[in-house]
Amino acid sequence: MQPILLRVVRASVVTMALPLSLLAQAKELPLKYSGPPTRPEITAGDLMTRLYIYADDSLMGRLFGSEYNLKATAYIEHEVRRMGLQPAGDSGGFFQYMPAVKRSMDPLSTITADGMSFKAGTDFLANSGGKPRQYAAMPVVFGGTLYDTANALPNDAVRGKVVLMRNAPLPANVQQFVQSGGFRAYQQSLAGAIVVIIGGDDFTPAQLAAAMNPPNARWRTPALDAETPVALNVTTKMAESLFGGPLSSLAKGAVGKPITSDVRFRDAPALIRNVVAVLPGTDPKLKGQYVAIGAHNDHIGFRTTPVDHDSVKAYMQVVLPQGADNKSVTPTAEQMAQVNTLKDAMHKAHGGARPDSISNGADDDGSGTVSVLEIAEAFALGKVKPRRSVVFVWHTGEEAGMLGSGWFTDNPTVPRDSIVAQLNMDMVGRGRVTDATGEAKDGSMLHGGPGYLQLVGSRRLSTELGDLVEAVNKEQKLGFTFDYNIDANGHPQNIYCRSDHWSYAKWGIPVVFMTTGGHADYHQVTDEPQYIDYDHMADVSRLVFQTALKIGNLDHRIVVDGAKPDPRGRCVQ
Repeated sequence: MQPILLRVVRASVVTMALPLSLLAQAKELPLKYSGPPTRPEITAGDLMTRLYIYADDSLMGRLFGSEYNLKATAYIEHEVRRMGLQPAGDSGGFFQYMPAVKRSMDPLSTITADGMSFKAGTDFLANSGGKPRQYAAMPVVFGGTLYDTANALPNDAVRGKVVLMRNAPLPANVQQFVQSGGFRAYQQSLAGAIVVIIGGDDFTPAQLAAAMNPPNARWRTPALDAETPVALNVTTKMAESLFGGPLSSLAKGAVGKPITSDVRFRDAPALIRNVVAVLPGTDPKLKGQYVAIGAHNDHIGFRTTPVDHDSVKAYMQVVLPQGADNKSVTPTAEQMAQVNTLKDAMHKAHGGARPDSISNGADDDGSGTVSVLEIAEAFALGKVKPRRSVVFVWHTGEEAGMLGSGWFTDNPTVPRDSIVAQLNMDMVGRGRVTDATGEAKDGSMLHGGPGYLQLVGSRRLSTELGDLVEAVNKEQKLGFTFDYNIDANGHPQNIYCRSDHWSYAKWGIPVVFMTTGGHADYHQVTDEPQYIDYDHMADVSRLVFQTALKIGNLDHRIVVDGAKPDPRGRCVQ
């Protein structure tokens, strides 16, 4: 699921602390697992086999635009080809490609100052989100230490200048820091600067490699051709050469030598792709209409510095139970005692600490991806086929702003007005009573439990579609208890606008977003296959299968009785 950045939650939020004994009860599956071949039936075992492949460390978190995301989409393509589904991507294949480039720093780039010449890769690294704006004899001032909010320079001292900041690590609690009044004032103090550059570190091999050969591609938008300032990281030696002395002895506002830049970038074509496959309908009159089923194939990649997996797991469970969606808080002494007890127990069970740097995204959205594969296999190799066709889309770039789904609905490979409904699966592998699945609109914490499933958007465009999902649950005796709290109008977590279904809904296509909700491992290195509830995930997959089958066999299109949004407008929860 796409993160909501810098979300400020009301101070009145009420959290329900779960007892330590309950948190410690969660059973762990193996860290590694290789399962048997999958079968046409939807089973928990099949889903486990698939997810241990898809969320394995070897895919390095499947970052949008990276080689690892390409490996992930290659796995999906192999599976749908094996199933015998029809390709519905570009040029008769299963992939739908999007315009993208890899932008790397030109190693011949230079910066000069007072007769001194500095070289790219040796003295500085550069980055630019657009066409680089060069500096000509641009004045440089020293702005102090990065993230030091005390005694910020006045706007007049930095306006129209390049500001060099001495590098420093991020504060321990980043979210709390960026929400503070001091940080906002600090940002405001630098607002007039032409650009802020960072100095005071030598480059690691990883930083140099990333500049010369970026790990991920960039979406090819007009912004890439818009003129923007060049962001620079410079070595300690270069920074001190600009100011004629050690950074440690400089006062804020000290004036350095003016710089002139000749910094260039090279763009190479890159691959970013959705995977699109079709199961043809059985009715000659209805097979030109489609039920869409989708999930996103990307996640957030990996860290460059490992952390202790069990320490993160314990801390998030006790202090930040909604993971990256949680309001920043300062832990109490009692909470830290709980954290240490849980951490020590896990270290004992695992034979010590386990360094971890990969955000595997088992639930987000490995669970949705492999569930759609399992549903596709049930349709393709099973005996039951719908009258309408089914289009399966594994969207890329959801974490970067629903880019792949937006591209597909703006440039559909089947007629857009032939899509009668879209069923979106994003984070469908959890929902236990120990999981904090979100907040009600009044700020009270929600938790999972047996048969737990959140439905989002199911009646926003079509009352009939929402009623149909409820009816399928009863008819098939699936035993779900649907939670609609997170779908409330004006809900501050804005979930309706944070996953790929919105790309369809904005065009007036009725949608249902099915999710088991959030949890402490959301966007953490601890979102791994060993923590997934595969039986529950199989039930969700059966619900989506039966719902798609019901829609596919209706004697009419799903009735749209809600107000259609502006497809170019902003999403409103």
